[in-house]
Amino acid sequence: MGAFHAYDIRGIYGQDVSTDLAYALGRAFAVFINKDAILVGYDARLYSKQLYDSVIEGLLDEGVNVIGIGLSSTPQMHFLQMLQKCGAGIMVTASHNPKEYHGFKFFDESGGSVSYAKGLNKIEEMIEHITEMPKKSRGTLVSGPTMDSYINFLAAVGNGKKNDLKLVIDTANGSSGPVFRKLVERLGLNAVIINEEPDGNFPNHDPNPLKEESRIQIKEAVLGNNARFGVIMDGDGDRIIFVDEAGKAIENYFISALIAEKLLENTPGASIVYDLISSKVLAAHITNKGGIPEKAKVGYTFIYDKMVETGAVFGAETSGHVYFKVDDSYYTESAAYAMMIMLSLLSEKNVPLSELVAPLSAQFYQAKEVNMQVADKSKALAMIEKTFSDALIDKLDGVSVEYPDFWFNVRPSNTEPLLRVRLEGKDKGTADAALAKIEDLLKHV
Repeated sequence: MGAFHAYDIRGIYGQDVSTDLAYALGRAFAVFINKDAILVGYDARLYSKQLYDSVIEGLLDEGVNVIGIGLSSTPQMHFLQMLQKCGAGIMVTASHNPKEYHGFKFFDESGGSVSYAKGLNKIEEMIEHITEMPKKSRGTLVSGPTMDSYINFLAAVGNGKKNDLKLVIDTANGSSGPVFRKLVERLGLNAVIINEEPDGNFPNHDPNPLKEESRIQIKEAVLGNNARFGVIMDGDGDRIIFVDEAGKAIENYFISALIAEKLLENTPGASIVYDLISSKVLAAHITNKGGIPEKAKVGYTFIYDKMVETGAVFGAETSGHVYFKVDDSYYTESAAYAMMIMLSLLSEKNVPLSELVAPLSAQFYQAKEVNMQVADKSKALAMIEKTFSDALIDKLDGVSVEYPDFWFNVRPSNTEPLLRVRLEGKDKGTADAALAKIEDLLKHV
């Protein structure tokens, strides 16, 4: 089915995604996960409420007790699932995709993502016939906990200290607006929130904060309000991009290096997980600050599972996802928690964010990610490995190649006939020359 992808279910409403699909997914997920209670939330997209109602109907018809929390950010939903010790969770969302898209994210008892390799494939097989099966004794639907528990978790970062540092928060008209409003009011933060009202039309900019056009407003707001920094969220509030006092967007691996430094003050020797396309600066900074860097494949399921495996206190993805250890029993993804840590760090250091980032970003030159269309991805990866066989080769995710003065990773897209190329060099000239060689090679596959 067109809506099933590597990590979630996502497609255009009315074509790939419908209320009938949502109902069938509810029943199929209930059979697959086999738990008594499942917590469900939905984002601000135009038809997410209808999909939420339908997926709940499917769960109830399979005898599952449902805890409904209504409109929610994905981090809020995930935190409450873990806090309530629910056997599973469902978030009705299409994350950062354009407004036409709708979808679902599934979580297991550990809080890990139910990816295609971990069960979505079986759910896809089931939905063709699941509605023909007899219904079970109907489950019950109850209202779930409010966001207050989540706000308490976020508020704990500041240790109750008053923080007057001015910041701008752009919630992109997504579902995280109410969370940030309540957090700002609870702590009395000196914050300006823009695009706060949840609106599935996303009237002010695209809900993907990685797009340059989505960052125009946050830059203007930071400069116009003389703020110390700003953050911009995606549609369901799980991705976060930081901008400095000049409104310049900062790569998440540099922000993650600073967050790691802060967390390691209280947890020396702790493990920290990062994806393999992060700058080498991140792993080096973790080591220099007394932590243990743990490399993982790109994607929620791999970062989260690696954190559980290693007991890590923090995990970070280049795409802006961030994960934290709450206690010894569970972990949670939380963009807002990352914001609170950076707010605390900047207040302590009392220097501009750009000044903290400068020594990190100056160490290497990061080329922008390049997507190359190829007919045979396996053949292309084999060619890369053969051509650069004199380098250090790592095949954790695609092919990673490392030389003394540059490194790169080439990995296949899970959904398109594309190879994604990430490269970092000792300087721009080195990086440009290496990238040109790789692009020329892939053009002939």
